[in-house]
Amino acid sequence: MYVSDKIKVRDTKGGKSIFAIGGFVKEEVILEFENNLLDYPRKDTLCIDIDRHQYSNNVNAPENFINHSCNPSGYINFQDLTYRTLRPIEREEELTFNYLTTEWDLANKFNCECGSLKCHGEIKGFKYLTLKQQKKLEPFLSPFLKKKLKEAESQLAN
Repeated sequence: MYVSDKIKVRDTKGGKSIFAIGGFVKEEVILEFENNLLDYPRKDTLCIDIDRHQYSNNVNAPENFINHSCNPSGYINFQDLTYRTLRPIEREEELTFNYLTTEWDLANKFNCECGSLKCHGEIKGFKYLTLKQQKKLEPFLSPFLKKKLKEAESQLAN
């Protein structure tokens, strides 16, 4: 399992976060998620598909500390279960991804404080977004959410 040596987990006011301690180029692989799949969801799993949920056995694994942002620095590549950069990342920048690209209905909803002009406010899950908002996230969606988006589009077409 690959984890870049240019990242570090740090304590922050909201808990723990993962930061770049070196620069990254666009599309660079930061880490590989542990290949430990469950066929049921838990509050600490990453939803990949209806019956595929990634779970980390190591509670201190860096993947557990990638926080949400509505304007994220990275994304999850579901083909190979890696976390990659969306753009160049500067040293000391927090590494984030958009939880709305993986979660249909979050068990632990929260008010986002990312400060982005694109901020969604309360983060409840993909199902609470408008179709227009969902379409904007399409390139980064989990297989499960891609299916949900296609279902919504086909219902509109009928």
